Amino acid sequence: MRWEIQIDTTERLQAIDITDRVNELLKGARSGAALISVKHTTCGIIVNEAEEGLMEDYVKWLSNLFPINGKYRHNQIDNNGHAHLSSAVVGNSRLIPISEGKLDLGTWQRVILLEFDGPRRRTVGVTLMQ
Repeated sequence: MRWEIQIDTTERLQAIDITDRVNELLKGARSGAALISVKHTTCGIIVNEAEEGLMEDYVKWLSNLFPINGKYRHNQIDNNGHAHLSSAVVGNSRLIPISEGKLDLGTWQRVILLEFDGPRRRTVGVTLMQ
């Protein structure tokens, strides 16, 4: 079974906690795993803490690693080379166990969409594997 969630980002660089939206889809799934993925090359998915300062740190760290105004050959085409490189490092999916109808995450773990080239409408796929 597969669902899609639409996320409208509002900033060029942004971290958005999508855990509750994913868990809403998984109600009734007793056990298995959920593959959470994006079909975009300029955003990513992580599992980590969603504390406000840390949410800012994720995108700040990546923007220091890959500055928005850096000299990337891809910028000659689309001016978002930083976003592609950030996404390549972060990755576009996570596989998470499911237990009792929700993601089996640790106390502070959350599923976070990282936007590197917003604002945009992003599609997050959730594939249930039982």
